[in-house]
Amino acid sequence: MMKRVFYFIPILGAILWAQPKESIEFQLNTISGVTLNKEDQSPISDLKVEILSGNNLLKDSTFTKDDGSFIMEKVGYVWKPKIRFSSREFEKVTLNLSPEHLDSLNNIFMRQMVTPIPTDRKIPLLAQSAIESRAETFFIRGNVFYYLSIVNGRYSTERILIKSRRAHDMGDGFIEIEVNGAVYDPARCYVPQMGHYENLAHIIDDYFPSPIYARSGLPLYLSEDLLEPSMIYGSVKDARTGKAVPGVEVRLAGMPNRRVTDQKGKFAFQVKEAGTYRIIVSPPIGYRTNETGISNIMVKSGRGGWYLSNHVVTR
Repeated sequence: MMKRVFYFIPILGAILWAQPKESIEFQLNTISGVTLNKEDQSPISDLKVEILSGNNLLKDSTFTKDDGSFIMEKVGYVWKPKIRFSSREFEKVTLNLSPEHLDSLNNIFMRQMVTPIPTDRKIPLLAQSAIESRAETFFIRGNVFYYLSIVNGRYSTERILIKSRRAHDMGDGFIEIEVNGAVYDPARCYVPQMGHYENLAHIIDDYFPSPIYARSGLPLYLSEDLLEPSMIYGSVKDARTGKAVPGVEVRLAGMPNRRVTDQKGKFAFQVKEAGTYRIIVSPPIGYRTNETGISNIMVKSGRGGWYLSNHVVTR
């Protein structure tokens, strides 16, 4: 009897070993697709897309483009993979991926509908946080930043003068920037850093629980062809009253460039070459100049620069 039991155990083990196993890990080459608003079928831009393993470890991530499309390439082997779509404006969606979703080249294409979050359920603004304070330091009043868009597959930028700014920590791993009353996505904002315009999300990446910039597909720095000509600008005010002085002639020495201050006392020059420019202020009748602004401006690059020089005139 003991002999029979002895032989039965290894036979049972062999039978169990031979049973087909659940496929819990497989190779995923490329996953791509398009995300659409479930209510109106419109494409959703800047939606965060993540590939997670079965134990919720981040494998790869990206953001959807203006046409709602996304792509992550060479993902590799993933254990019990899941894909997650998230945004502060839409319901979070998490789906399990399986080998049945793969084509012959180990690629997956998805067309995913996402439901907007009702207004009464959106996360309220939180008190000022360290992330908000850090983001705001890159938006100095009177300076500029660039906002990147993708139009017909090509990059385009808008240069924005900063008059007011505030950062909002949404409390869900996202942050938004409000400049001059309009809201901007930090993943599309480029701020001046060490002679370049650098992606804001990349700069403050360490302040987020997961990489917001990783594999976003956006450039780390803006190329020069996306920048507008450098600008020398400023204002002229009355030294005693602090009020703007219109009608003041402002010139760049040795150049035909000439401006007359507007009703707010402001002037601006576009310059396309690097070099040192001297500002000459010729006040209207009844005023004399008072050298308080920066008269010699060193322009380091013909594109992307933003140089402030305010002046006052005295009666």
